[in-house]
Amino acid sequence: MNDLLERVRAMGHRLTAPRRAVLEVLARERAHLTPEELHRRARRRYPKIGLVTVYRTLALLERAGLVERVHVEAHCKSFALVRLVGAHHHRLICRDCGRVEEFSDCALESTLKSLQKRTGFAIESHQVEVIGRCPECQ
Repeated sequence: MNDLLERVRAMGHRLTAPRRAVLEVLARERAHLTPEELHRRARRRYPKIGLVTVYRTLALLERAGLVERVHVEAHCKSFALVRLVGAHHHRLICRDCGRVEEFSDCALESTLKSLQKRTGFAIESHQVEVIGRCPECQ
């Protein structure tokens, strides 16, 4: 948690009580959360926090590369904390409980090169989200 707080400070942003509440919830959760879910949980830590503040904090954290959007059928606007900051990573997402696990091993490079050559696309990045059921939900 302290590492997250320091990264936000190092970017020149103030660590207000509402931002701290959002970061604390994100750091504690292993699942992706919608802004509304995040707001409900952050209110337990800081009752005055508004939903607009949660959205603004998520936008700031997303620009900083500290959170990413998670695209699952029912929750197209969910967010998860990036735990492998600066590393190439992808996500395993549990369909039932929403648990998110990051993984960094990716053997897609040859497939992407072939796809780029075949289609003429200049591929700049890629995201992989693997959706299934975690061991606890199976």
